[in-house]
Amino acid sequence: MSIYSSLFNHVNVVSAQCLAHQQSLLLQLKDTLIFDANHSTILVKWNQSSDCCSWAGISREEGRVTGLDLSHEPITGQIPIEISRLKKLRILDLSETSDLRISNLRMLVQNLTELEELYLDSVNISAPGNEWGQALSSSLPKLRVLSLAHCGLGGPIHQSLAKLQHLSVIKLSFNKLSSPVPRLFGNFSNLTSLRLRGCNLHGTFPKEMFQAPTLRILSISDNGLLEGSLPEFPPNSDLQFLGIRFTNFSGPLPKSIATLTQLVHLDLSHNQFVGPISSAHLEGLLNLVSFNLSNNAFNGNIPSSLFTLPLLEMIDLSNNQFSGQILEFSNAHSSMLEGIDLSSNKLEGSIPMSIFQLRQLYHLGLSYNMFNGTTQLDMIKDLTKLRILDLSHNNMSVNVGGKGSNISFPQLFDLRLASCNLRKFPNLSHQLELNFLDLSANQIYGDIPNWIWNVGPFVLLNLSHNHLMSIEEPYNISHLSGLDLSFNQLHGKIPILPPDVYYVDLSSNSFTSSIPSELVKNHRNTFYLSLSNNSLTGIIPDSICEVINMQVLDLSNNNLTGIIPTCMLAMSGNIEVNLHNNNLSGPIPDLFPVGCGLRTLNLSGNLLTKSIPKSLANCRQLEDIDLGNNQMLDTFPIFLKNISSLRVLILRSNKFYGQITCTESIGDWPMIQIVDIASNNFSGELPGKCLTKWHTMITVGGIKHSPALPGLIGTEHHYEVGAAIINKGLEMKMPKIVPNRFTYIDFSSNKFHGEIPKELGQFISLYGLNLSNNVLRGQIPSSFGNMRQIESLDLSRNHLNGTIPASLSNLNFLGFLNLSYNQLHGRIPTGNQIQTFSADRFQGNQGLCGLPVTLNCPGDAAAPDISPETPKANHSISGNNEIEWNLISAEIGFIVGFGTVIGPLMFRKRWRKWYFDRVEDIAFSILPQILLRKWLSWKMGTRRRVRSRRAS
Repeated sequence: MSIYSSLFNHVNVVSAQCLAHQQSLLLQLKDTLIFDANHSTILVKWNQSSDCCSWAGISREEGRVTGLDLSHEPITGQIPIEISRLKKLRILDLSETSDLRISNLRMLVQNLTELEELYLDSVNISAPGNEWGQALSSSLPKLRVLSLAHCGLGGPIHQSLAKLQHLSVIKLSFNKLSSPVPRLFGNFSNLTSLRLRGCNLHGTFPKEMFQAPTLRILSISDNGLLEGSLPEFPPNSDLQFLGIRFTNFSGPLPKSIATLTQLVHLDLSHNQFVGPISSAHLEGLLNLVSFNLSNNAFNGNIPSSLFTLPLLEMIDLSNNQFSGQILEFSNAHSSMLEGIDLSSNKLEGSIPMSIFQLRQLYHLGLSYNMFNGTTQLDMIKDLTKLRILDLSHNNMSVNVGGKGSNISFPQLFDLRLASCNLRKFPNLSHQLELNFLDLSANQIYGDIPNWIWNVGPFVLLNLSHNHLMSIEEPYNISHLSGLDLSFNQLHGKIPILPPDVYYVDLSSNSFTSSIPSELVKNHRNTFYLSLSNNSLTGIIPDSICEVINMQVLDLSNNNLTGIIPTCMLAMSGNIEVNLHNNNLSGPIPDLFPVGCGLRTLNLSGNLLTKSIPKSLANCRQLEDIDLGNNQMLDTFPIFLKNISSLRVLILRSNKFYGQITCTESIGDWPMIQIVDIASNNFSGELPGKCLTKWHTMITVGGIKHSPALPGLIGTEHHYEVGAAIINKGLEMKMPKIVPNRFTYIDFSSNKFHGEIPKELGQFISLYGLNLSNNVLRGQIPSSFGNMRQIESLDLSRNHLNGTIPASLSNLNFLGFLNLSYNQLHGRIPTGNQIQTFSADRFQGNQGLCGLPVTLNCPGDAAAPDISPETPKANHSISGNNEIEWNLISAEIGFIVGFGTVIGPLMFRKRWRKWYFDRVEDIAFSILPQILLRKWLSWKMGTRRRVRSRRAS
């Protein structure tokens, strides 16, 4: 590579024209580099027939080449170290090339002492913080621009960078710096741009960085562990771009933000900012173009002055707690606003007419609020540039106009009117560009009009949760990618769909035909197909196996007969199969391939026979198995012990038999949440030691989320296997098994004997345990008092003896307890809750005494005899009724403890939604009637308030 030094030894001659030897040497450089001529825009144009002074990528000053810009060129390989001989180079730009690497940054820059601008974005450097930091600080004293984004740099940021006092632009985004932000950045007196996005930064961001007088661009987004708050900003700040999204900042918006008169872009989204936004915050932001505060906890009213900022183009305040009405605002006709997203707040009242006068509006999102009244859809007739409209899930009604009226907006791309009290279809027959249409959760009756299939071309069409009866004939569904017609009253034959459809949900209708082979034949791209909850008959066609990209297949709750197609279980890819509750018979085909990608297999509620196929062990990604309620005859599936991803194993109500031994069967199931083997013929002792390897039940882990399938109409559709278990004596249908949230063991109605393993007391995350209807002996382990999350405990109909451990009185969430028909004796432990269960939960134990069985135990002071068979209907303290102080104290203690738990739920949405159903079971079990009525009144009022915002 002596070519480089030769080139720059001969460029000192002042000339208006490129010298011949310069051109020759540059062409030699071109020949040395490896690049793709088909995608090159610079090097490919260097040739002998043109003057090299006109070539792209070359900068010259007074006859000297001072800049080499080969950015975005498809150059591959290692940057030659000889480039360090370009001693007069002031600008070097090799950024965004195809596959460039630097093995030794120090060697590359060691002689470039005149370099002022260095752009190596996306060049693979892969060096630790001390190495790249010292290499730059020791060799480039005049450096003004440092741009090393996406370079694989490590951290921490080295203090030696403080030597580079001329630095004006620092761009280190998307490197793994994994360190706090050093305060040395605040010492650069010329700093105008600091970009540290996505660098795994942590600690507290220095407040003085916001106050740097020369700073124009500050981007520290996508650093989830980086904390901080916004300080008071100095007057006359030059800040133009402030990006802090997806960090951990908190606190209010300072009033002094109004002094940022040069601010163009403000993004504080996905943080923990709180407090109101007032007109005072906005007074000086006359140059603001983009305003994004989404996904925070801002509250109060939205000031109408926000909509009148003269240059503002985008407002995103979604997913906050803004409330009240949006007032009308002035100058809507001259506004520059293109996008408004106010979804997922608490806004109410009517939508202001001013919004429908914003002539530049491209995107309007108002979903999931409490807007009320009636909105005429033809009010958007003047929004000729509107492409996306979402009014879904409010308290208002959308009027689509009279018969024959239609919406004619040739630009409309995405229309979402879910849960808008629609009673008929809007006439969209002229919307030839419409790709996304969501009319779900309305009150539309009758036929699906055949003109709807000529709209589009549709990408996604969602008409679910209506009252649709049929599809108007004739119809021709020729172009469609995703279709959701679920939860309607459609009947007759299943419609034939185009071959390019990839998402189909026809579940919860009244289709009565067999599955047509044409429905799935040659649908190679279909990844989601649900025909569940219909009345389909006949067999499962073999053509189902031709859908090679299938991820979810749900044919559950139909009347399908015959055998499981042998090809179905040999399908490749990650697939979830649900054939629950049909009339399928015969054995499960033993054809699961090596490398099987099956994630869910639900074959429960059929007539399947014989054993579990041994080849199922090939499915190493399997998470959920439900084979319950069949006629299978086999031993415990010990061959599945190495499937570490297993979360759910249900074998209940079959003919399984034999022992469950630790060394041969239950092994490393660290993710297991539900094990239900009830109502079989298992025998032997319960395997205590191996249960300790069920780590999810032993430790309270972080909540994990299953992968989301691509969203239909902009939403995420999570498909997770459902399960039917017996909990609290009743069957519970669980539509989704949420990882690490619900844990349950049911070994009931078998022939297990011996003692209850004390290791079960380690299951501190367990919600339900059922060991009833066995021949277990010995005492109830006192370690059960450690299971603080347990809500349901059934040990009835065994041969347990001894006393009830006093530790059970510590189980504050216990809503169901059954210890009946054992050989227990002694005093029932006292506590806030255990006495509130009815006497029948303890019957069949002749030696038990104390509440609720009897009032006194032998040796207690005499007291009136109260029969346990005639409990009082309530605990009124009025009239002549005697005050039951024992029960009242238990109730008060429970209410206080219960309120301590429930109180935080009022302020935490993600806890509240999940918790309501479980609290209800507890309340019905223990509250006296007068308190129960108050509880239900409060609960229903709270749910109405929640539903007014969220429910469809």
